[in-house]
Amino acid sequence: MAALTDPLDAAGTMLHSTAVTDEFACWAAELPAGGSVSILTEPPSVPTSETLATAAGIIADFAALAEAAARYLVAELATPEWGLDAADLGRLSTDAFDVPEAVVWEDGTWMLRFAECDLQVGAEYGIGVNFVGTAPVGVEDLSDADEV
Repeated sequence: MAALTDPLDAAGTMLHSTAVTDEFACWAAELPAGGSVSILTEPPSVPTSETLATAAGIIADFAALAEAAARYLVAELATPEWGLDAADLGRLSTDAFDVPEAVVWEDGTWMLRFAECDLQVGAEYGIGVNFVGTAPVGVEDLSDADEV
């Protein structure tokens, strides 16, 4: 395995290596205003300049993107397809989602996961919102996720 850069500079925010295995490499940074951003490459490799640019954009607009993700979840989870019970529907607000964590993959796709969720659907592993650029496009139900 080639040596991987540590730390990575994403427009002034330093992401430090948190894990390197034969399958993946991960760098992460806690953000001063709360939340975190990680870059994950599978197989392990140095992230491309495009991946670093995506991470830098997320970092620059993190609060607004987290708010957009929370509003998206409120709208999407209120639909009948999610089958929230009356108690969860009563708790469904942007305040139901906390501890935002962005994960950027080497292909530039990314997800914002709320590690804490007051709803049954996200009780154990949180709930995620997939993005294309800065637009939320889908809910990621993590209830069947494997713990790493």
